[in-house]
Amino acid sequence: MHPDILRQLAAEHTRDLITEAGEARQAREARHTQRRRLAAHLRRSTRLGAQQPGSRRGSRIPVTPAADGRVEASR
Repeated sequence: MHPDILRQLAAEHTRDLITEAGEARQAREARHTQRRRLAAHLRRSTRLGAQQPGSRRGSRIPVTPAADGRVEASR
């Protein structure tokens, strides 16, 4: 093959590889962003749950609302 044709084919192949690598990087970054957003959402929802009575981790006493709206521990 003529050297100019080989050089052109090599350049096209290199461009294709660079394009594929860029697309793969963008896909990885998108997945990373999605995981970060989900983790932040879970932290927020867990924090909100921890503010409610009886929802602390390790709480062994179930909490039920009383008829008058107060919260009392039932044993």
